[in-house]
Amino acid sequence: MESRDKIGIVGLGLIGGSLALALRGKYEVVAMSRNPETTAYALGCGMINGVAESYADFADCRAVIVCVPIGLVKQTVCELAALLPDVIISDVGSVKGMLCGIKGRIIGGHPMAGTEQSGVRAAKERLLENAYYILTDYNGNADDLEYMKKLVRDVGAKPVIMNAEEHDRLVGKISHVVHIAAYSLADSMLEGDETIVGSGFMDTTRIASSSPEFWNTVCALNRGNIVEDIDELTETLTRVRNDIAAGKDITPFLAEAKEKRDRLVYKKRYMTEYVLYVDVPDCVGSIAGVLNRLTAQGISIENLGVVHAREGAGGALRIELKDERDYLKAKEILG
Repeated sequence: MESRDKIGIVGLGLIGGSLALALRGKYEVVAMSRNPETTAYALGCGMINGVAESYADFADCRAVIVCVPIGLVKQTVCELAALLPDVIISDVGSVKGMLCGIKGRIIGGHPMAGTEQSGVRAAKERLLENAYYILTDYNGNADDLEYMKKLVRDVGAKPVIMNAEEHDRLVGKISHVVHIAAYSLADSMLEGDETIVGSGFMDTTRIASSSPEFWNTVCALNRGNIVEDIDELTETLTRVRNDIAAGKDITPFLAEAKEKRDRLVYKKRYMTEYVLYVDVPDCVGSIAGVLNRLTAQGISIENLGVVHAREGAGGALRIELKDERDYLKAKEILG
């Protein structure tokens, strides 16, 4: 039997568990968790090959991936790097600047994937499939970076090389401030307003169901970029607010914003969600008809939802596709 590299995972939550599932069969995976029940579950269902009782048990690993809560990432990486100088140490944190200055074989990582769920039982083998996975080389470890690129491809993700400063600036704009905006919009709801809430509000605030503790820590770690992005958003909202108050035509602003949003479908750089909204009649067999047309053409449907309350351009059927190819093909088939 061909020998396999051993990979260690510290922390078996949604991402750690999903990595373990995607790695199994290709690598030997050993993991540790603060909760013995978690490792027992992971071992029992074949998610991992073994349990590490201490960091020293990772000494024969080729790489160790830190998947602990983001507030503990820096401390954990520092401890592992000091104890295991011959092992590649990586992480999955959404802020990369916090690891700058740590000596050792450090390759930062950030898989651009996730759900509002948490815990090892929410892990999915294909969660990282086709997701962009940012890698950051802090100390000029070219060979280690190449190894991590291979590992990322082996879990089905797409490696993207980026320095810490660029990463934190970009995710501040496309992710961090977006979550704060979603939380702010959800917080604006008044008692009783939820009785007629439509799909537009629900779609826009979906990510506000994420962990408040996690996002509080992210805001502390990427404070500068997030504050700058909030200031820019506030300026835009204030300008639009003043134009509306003055009775001005805001069509040019809306048209330009729409054009930018529409371009994202074709120019996604680090986005992996491909969603179509399809209006279908409320009758037996209408949804099955749409799905049959897609599956007959070999299109992979990742998720499906029915939207009961619609407003504006919303649709009755929300279809998540596997990748851009399936998205464009489905869009052509459904017109």
